[in-house]
Amino acid sequence: MATMLDVSRRAGVSKSTVSRVLNGTAKISEATREAVFKAIEELNYRPNVLAQSLSKQETNTIGLVIPRGSNTSQYLALLIEICQELADKAGKFLMITQVSDQPDGGIKAIRSLVDRRCDAVLYYNNSFFDHYNIRGDELSNLIDELPVPLVVMNCYLPRHPQNCVWFDHSQGARLPVEYLLAQGHKRIAYIAGPLNQRTAQLRLQGYQDALANAGIAFDPLLVVEGDRYYHGGYSACNQLLQRRTEFTALCCFNDLTAIGALKALQEHGIAVPEQVSLFGFDNEAVLDYLSPSLSSVQLPAHAFVTHAMTLLLDKLTSTETPAPDESAFVGELVIRGSVAAR
Repeated sequence: MATMLDVSRRAGVSKSTVSRVLNGTAKISEATREAVFKAIEELNYRPNVLAQSLSKQETNTIGLVIPRGSNTSQYLALLIEICQELADKAGKFLMITQVSDQPDGGIKAIRSLVDRRCDAVLYYNNSFFDHYNIRGDELSNLIDELPVPLVVMNCYLPRHPQNCVWFDHSQGARLPVEYLLAQGHKRIAYIAGPLNQRTAQLRLQGYQDALANAGIAFDPLLVVEGDRYYHGGYSACNQLLQRRTEFTALCCFNDLTAIGALKALQEHGIAVPEQVSLFGFDNEAVLDYLSPSLSSVQLPAHAFVTHAMTLLLDKLTSTETPAPDESAFVGELVIRGSVAAR
């Protein structure tokens, strides 16, 4: 295996010059650079990355902490893909770890990446598993304490607004309700997610706010708590129908819930959208292939993750970060065949 000394001899320069060329730490003539890289190619030399990282006190490695279940989540799979793409463009190696199913799993995952000499860490705060998440104050303390930058996704940190990127779930949940109201619907039901989860609470609040802004009183009989999965949506919709409370539209916590609700409606002979309009949330790819195709709310996942990675990379280069209000993202409606005017 070729060494740096072999490269220096082949290129006719000193070993320290080869090191400076590889590290980009000094001005080197173009002719010398070309000679070094030609020697590297001819000898098939591979630099010792560990030795370089020790000498430069950096590893060009970014850590990413994600919740378990990324292999079954379209959104988390996209998040990983975008992070990998941006890390590659920045010349960084991406090291990924999943949060273990224990109360301090998030903190341990972050610290393990720092212990492995990651230059910065990106942490996704998954509100579906709040009991495994790190609280906002703990995350803020970690940001103050860690020797490397930490940027948090899906959680607002008042003490560190420039270290976080978050979705405005409340505003996103208002969009379909406001659209249905504009289409003449007055009796709009809602299937919530598990209400011990922050995202479910915020989306329910958005539904209630949209009704209040339109002067429509909140009716608790029109709201059922689901479990964010197909069966939960199916069961919750059946509960609504059993109450025999009239509604002409139904908004759901997410798309899986809406798909389950669609099945329940169809089994009861209720036509969508002729009798009941139906909205999901998240805009999963499968929605185009249902009958009818389901309307939903699209969260700007690509822009969201790109912004988080940009914040992280900017901190590594001491680049000025954007104003805090630029770090909140809202969704947009995707109208399909499941919605009709009243």
